[in-house]
Amino acid sequence: MKETGCGIVGFGMYFPKSYRDYREIAQRTGAPEEVVRDKMGLDGLHYAGPKDHTSVLAIEAAKDCLKNTGVDPKEIDLIIYFGENYGDYILYSIGPAVQNAIGAVNAWVYQEECKCASAIPALQQAKMYIQCEEDIHTVMLVGGYRNTDKVDYADRSMSFFYDLSTAGAACIIKEGWPDRQILGCHCITDGRFHDAIIVPGGGTRIPITHENLDQPYYHSWRLTDPDGFRNDLGAVTYKNLIGSMEKALAKSGNTLADLDFYIPLHMNVKAQKTVCEMVGLPLEKSYYLRKHGHMGQLDMLIGAALAEAEGLIHKGDLVGLNSMGISYTWGGAAIRW
Repeated sequence: MKETGCGIVGFGMYFPKSYRDYREIAQRTGAPEEVVRDKMGLDGLHYAGPKDHTSVLAIEAAKDCLKNTGVDPKEIDLIIYFGENYGDYILYSIGPAVQNAIGAVNAWVYQEECKCASAIPALQQAKMYIQCEEDIHTVMLVGGYRNTDKVDYADRSMSFFYDLSTAGAACIIKEGWPDRQILGCHCITDGRFHDAIIVPGGGTRIPITHENLDQPYYHSWRLTDPDGFRNDLGAVTYKNLIGSMEKALAKSGNTLADLDFYIPLHMNVKAQKTVCEMVGLPLEKSYYLRKHGHMGQLDMLIGAALAEAEGLIHKGDLVGLNSMGISYTWGGAAIRW
């Protein structure tokens, strides 16, 4: 195993041109404008245009990342696609489309998914490949997300998905890079929730047929047991979210008290205040994605890139990334800027 560490060279992002502000979201969801803005924590959301397929979102973010970092795509040894598998086609791998589009001819590609928690294991895997494989020195993480297509705004039991937004994100990680060093990552999974949130139709259990083709229930996100889900998940979610952060920090000998800045996934305003209190940081020492909403597994990279661009993170800061994804996995990462 190589002794050298690795760091994030830079980031790339892509947002569709279509944007709806909180007033439009309120009209679409039936929620009062002040609830959308002040409780859900949304100024607006990005929505896919007719050409913004999941692969396109990822490809555009990858191109932006190459432009921002100056890395030659031929230097990339591995591409990890960590975005959503809902994409251009059924049973389709998006990662190879990115490799082809950016000319990363020397990279091999695979896809990794823990739903909205996927960025954390992707960072962890990139570090492990760089440390363990002699021929891997440069890794790109890239993803696209447009699960907004699967939100039924008439289903109030799914109101916690009203903040879903569309985007692409990427970063490049290099062996020996001195900045934004990946110190440690940790994930926790609770398989009791494996089918708590599903899109019922289209799989092997409920194939799409002539009989159910026009039934909206089968084509959007649904809670299989709304009351049980809220009660059971509520009992463990904060514990596992902060627990994953604590264990990620511990891998480099740090604790929550050492954190300088905190980037969780997008959540409502009350939840953001709660997690900041739990990690021991004031709200202004966290990044809140109110202009963009929840872009699934991309929140971590986009939040980090925006926080740095806005001058909220400084060289030497210890930054915590914290995510969670349905089915259900929580993840934390510690990055030394």
